[in-house]
Parts: sequence; structure tokens; C-alpha cells
Amino acid sequence: MTTTKTWTRQAIKDELLRQNKTLTGIARDRGLHETACRQGIIGSNRKGAEAIAAALGVPFREMFPDSYTRGRHDSEDTSSKVERNASPKHRASADSARSVA
Repeated sequence: MTTTKTWTRQAIKDELLRQNKTLTGIARDRGLHETACRQGIIGSNRKGAEAIAAALGVPFREMFPDSYTRGRHDSEDTSSKVERNASPKHRASADSARSVA
């Protein structure tokens, strides 16, 4: 039977120490603010938490199963640039603007 490790704050810090990594160093490497990973470990910065998980080679949902809610960026397609038709209200105002000119 395989069990997944419970990633407490202390367990994360111990693993970082074992791998000779720092929270600040991970944040800098990812182009984040220096405090992003420190905030991520306590649950207030998702990008920092994602950087920690990636640096340690642990899936994000395994390391932080309850800290962050699932959102649109948890699916495979994270693009928010989907073409959408203009709303009927927007089209109507554009049509009336053309008729006035």
C-alpha cells in the first residue's frame, strides 16, 4: 500500500533544507517577489506555492490539497482568451451608432 506524504510547513522546510534550496531562491528563480514562496507556504500566494511544489518535484495538489480552492487554472486548458461573441446589448449599441452616422 502506497501512502502519500503529508506536507506540513515543517516537512516542506525540511525538504528544502535537504535539497539545499531556499524559499527566497525559489521565488527569485521563478521571477516572483522574494516573499511569494513564504506567503505560499502559509496559503496566501498560489504562485509561490506552485513554485515550491515545482522546485521540490511534487504535484501541487499533493503538496497543498486543502490550501487553495480549485479554479479555472486547475484544468488543462487555462486560456482565458477564448473568442466570444459580443453580447446582444453591445451589438445593438454598435448597430445604432452606425445608423446615426
